[in-house]
Amino acid sequence: MDIETKEHLLERFRAYLDELPDAARAELDEETGQTDLYSLFSELAALKNEVRLESRQVKTALDEFRAVFETLQTSQTQLGSELDRARAMAPEQRRAALKPVLRELVELYDRQEAGLRVLQNYRPTVLSRLFGLGRRERALLQAITQGQDISLRRLEQLLNSQHVTALPALGQPLDPHTMRAAEVEQRRDVGNGIVTEELRRGYLWQGELLRLAEVKVNRQPEPPVPAIPPPTEPSPSPTETPSDG
Repeated sequence: MDIETKEHLLERFRAYLDELPDAARAELDEETGQTDLYSLFSELAALKNEVRLESRQVKTALDEFRAVFETLQTSQTQLGSELDRARAMAPEQRRAALKPVLRELVELYDRQEAGLRVLQNYRPTVLSRLFGLGRRERALLQAITQGQDISLRRLEQLLNSQHVTALPALGQPLDPHTMRAAEVEQRRDVGNGIVTEELRRGYLWQGELLRLAEVKVNRQPEPPVPAIPPPTEPSPSPTETPSDG
């Protein structure tokens, strides 16, 4: 090949390289493993910007997560405080709800006891005996008495399970905190202010007053005041004579 032909081919190859687009040139550079400094610094600048942007996004996400964690921690602390307060208030709420129920139960117990006492003291009338109804009445009365007694014992067990006890009042001095004097009687054989009869039984619940007791209290009569004789006028002496004026 002569020199002119070589020169012509080189000129055509230079022209081809000059007309080659940038993308193809970059591919060619990658294929050949060569990179210019401008491209290198451009890539480094772009990479630096991406790293900076991602760092900001990560920092923002961490701040948001930190705020969420703090909110969760605060909520958990508040929830724990509310649970502790609810556990502390539960016994008081239970007592406040149970107290009126126990009062109704002791009222029912008193009525059942009074009804049982009436049934135990009942006696058939003379007419029922004459007409031959005494045996039938006694059988019916016995069945009702047994049922009343069973109900009364069940109520007593229920009150005992809740530590409800009767308030001792008979023969005790009047306590204004647990008793109310509904009636007064006068007896010389009993001390002043002593309870002589329970009109309505009082109850304690776990050492706390559940219902006041209504009682009859003795008040000794006051001793009679001795009568004071009226003053007498002095009588004139026999030696004295009235003046003539």
